[in-house]
Amino acid sequence: MKPFSVSVLVLLLSIGAAAQAPPSRPAADADEASATSKVVFPASLAGRWRSRPYELPLTSDLHREVYGPNARSVRLVEMTIRPTGDGVLTVTSSVRNAAGRVVAGTRQIEEVRFTVGGVEESSAGVTPRYSTRVSHADRRYPDEGGAPPFELDGAKVFVSAPGTPADSVEVRFEPPEGTGSFWETLRRVSRAATP
Repeated sequence: MKPFSVSVLVLLLSIGAAAQAPPSRPAADADEASATSKVVFPASLAGRWRSRPYELPLTSDLHREVYGPNARSVRLVEMTIRPTGDGVLTVTSSVRNAAGRVVAGTRQIEEVRFTVGGVEESSAGVTPRYSTRVSHADRRYPDEGGAPPFELDGAKVFVSAPGTPADSVEVRFEPPEGTGSFWETLRRVSRAATP
């Protein structure tokens, strides 16, 4: 009877030890999932980028009456991306008169702070687009003195790079109002990110 009890005790202890030992495959699966969830930021996108001025002639009777003949709307897009993936997109719009001077009261600045992630899934032949997460966006009118900025909750930024290494990037800005969205090509100004 005594040897039977010892055998049962040894059997129970070995079953308990086996139950406490972590299974080897699920742990390996967890490590693989952790490795694949890490996002690799494309270092080639770090730096300062700027568009050429986009100019649109203002030719309506109202525009000529308010701004004078040969006035034009001008938009400039600038973007800085740090090596960490943190970026700032700045869209500056204004009206310039025939002499090229900014008309007082027409300047508008939209600023979007965002983080760039890894490449999103895309089909073959489509320019790679990187995931982005907007952390803050606002619009301000600097000619209005100390007026507070307007929050742009819901603004979106999309970044695509047609080549590697990237010498140009395509940026899409979508204001939350649902109008005024645009794509713009930006060229590299400097590879070093602004501190």
